[in-house]
Amino acid sequence: MQRFLTTALAGLMMTATAASAMQATDLDINGDGFATIGEVRTILPGFNSFDFREIDSNDDGRLSANELQSPDTRGVVSRYENRMAIVHGLSDIDANGDRFASKEELIEVYPGLLDSEFRQIDINRDNRISANELYAPRAQAFVTRYEGNSDRMLVTIMQVDTNDDFFVTFDELSQSFPGLTYVEFEMVDSNGDRRVASNEFYDPDAQAIFARN
Repeated sequence: MQRFLTTALAGLMMTATAASAMQATDLDINGDGFATIGEVRTILPGFNSFDFREIDSNDDGRLSANELQSPDTRGVVSRYENRMAIVHGLSDIDANGDRFASKEELIEVYPGLLDSEFRQIDINRDNRISANELYAPRAQAFVTRYEGNSDRMLVTIMQVDTNDDFFVTFDELSQSFPGLTYVEFEMVDSNGDRRVASNEFYDPDAQAIFARN
């Protein structure tokens, strides 16, 4: 899975801020050689079941290497590029190719990540981060604040997230940014799900909006 899927979608799942950060292997989160719709949605929120059935040519409920390599799949998945929930996929962090991210590998990509934050991301305490651990909302809330080698934000998503669900609503944001309008909230909420995830919160355009409020 690691080698023969890479070519299929290596250039497919890129955003302006995440060039070459995502590879096809990242769709196979549990490492079993296939990508289910749940795994695809972890990377591409909003990926609908109709599109999944369209590219699942043998109707077995999972995407194989051959299915992922098809031109039809590349066309369908490209529609969701601007909705990517993850900036750096595991393959972009995993320097030694063991399908885990060590603390050193994470810090290479996210300079400044604290030991205490690594321990909270490492749910099973095995001193390495699996794809499931890396893509969990809590982990993404930690790591996305370090995107672009930026300094820690003055206000973090965890300070705004009063109900601890790892997303922030307009009402929660308004407590920290009282001048925020709903139109601005909709600009920050890039996938239109009426809540702001960590990657949306730490987006430079979002931070510029918050700074004004």
